Amino acid sequence: MIRTNQWEIFACLGLGLLACMPGRPQSFGTLMFKDKVTLVRKLPAAVHLTGTTIKVRVTGHQDQSDLTHDLQALLETELLKDDSDLRAEEGAASTVVNCQIVSYAHPQPTVSTRPSLAVGKNAPKDQSFTRVTGDLSVSFQAKTSSGQMLSSDNVRAKYDQEFNSAGNSTSGGVMGTMGSAINRIKGGASSEDLNPPTDSELRAKLLQDAVRQIAGHIVNTKETVEVYLAREKGGIDEGDKLAQSGLWQRALEAYETAAPLPKPQEDAYRLYNIGVANEALAYAAEDPKSAMKFLDEAAINYGKAIDAKPTEKYFLEPQKRIETAIAHYRMLEQQKRPVAASASKSAPTSAPAKALTNAQVIAMVKAGTEDDTVLTAIRSAKAATFDLSPAGQQELSANGVSAKVLAAMKARAARRAGAGK
Repeated sequence: MIRTNQWEIFACLGLGLLACMPGRPQSFGTLMFKDKVTLVRKLPAAVHLTGTTIKVRVTGHQDQSDLTHDLQALLETELLKDDSDLRAEEGAASTVVNCQIVSYAHPQPTVSTRPSLAVGKNAPKDQSFTRVTGDLSVSFQAKTSSGQMLSSDNVRAKYDQEFNSAGNSTSGGVMGTMGSAINRIKGGASSEDLNPPTDSELRAKLLQDAVRQIAGHIVNTKETVEVYLAREKGGIDEGDKLAQSGLWQRALEAYETAAPLPKPQEDAYRLYNIGVANEALAYAAEDPKSAMKFLDEAAINYGKAIDAKPTEKYFLEPQKRIETAIAHYRMLEQQKRPVAASASKSAPTSAPAKALTNAQVIAMVKAGTEDDTVLTAIRSAKAATFDLSPAGQQELSANGVSAKVLAAMKARAARRAGAGK
């Protein structure tokens, strides 16, 4: 096997023949030069259940009876699986979770034609691409038997993936296409992962996503997440070995002390590895404060990686995963410390809260975060320091910040100014 530079891509085609041609990378999809690790993503419940029995009720439109039945069964299983003391109750239960299916859409896949990826000196050829989308929205309320509200929210599960005519996923750029092709050759993945999902498979994916989101509000949750680590001789490879042994603190130190790679788009992968290490440490943290510290650091480094190489689509999913966890811990803090939050209005704190800035809003937008999530972050941030000068607003707009988000930033700034009078 010929070893080339870390960031070079080998384009491998055919089912029986691997014809490889090295070239500068366009994606994280350099299959030879990355390591895979598994994170155990643990999130504590955002509420405290007072009893050990739970009942799930799901309602929806008349034509959604099968969907409501499956959502109820899956959610009940998810709520009980990690807590041996909790059990389902048909009659009166100490906690009742009422869900309503607001909407469910699975439109017919759309097919488009465009040039495929060129390999070597071969000119690109037109190829058909199939885009599969789906959307499930569910509102829920968790209450005690006496009617006290524990938690309520609206969750949304979305699926949007594109596949080429060979059935390979192209939504992850070169990484998605190459990963699917190699898995086909090796037989290392199910047909569900390698081909466009059927209606029933898409439905199952959306249900599982919604169920995980709802369960995360009510009970402790745990799931395994496979992530990649970029490789490079020296400190980065040393960090990868430590990470694969579960020594994440030492891995983080190795990544941070490794010499930055010469080009920003190359060093983006070192920053990404730093983000992964911080994320792993957050899930292993013993208290919410420490977890938030590591999550914030992970978000910052994932954001830096995206800024350095915005074309790397694989950086986006970790950023979204971190934003979800941060929002969860903020909710947990609000649930557990209502008295402290109230007292902080009249008493000075020992240290000022970390303020939300233009740069962080831009980072969220660039990461593909939905406006509703950005708006929630703006409204719930403990402190915000926005530059809303003409130049500041121009920079926000130039980086894709919508008028709705900009309006929320202005409203937050006005609220702060009013409180200071």
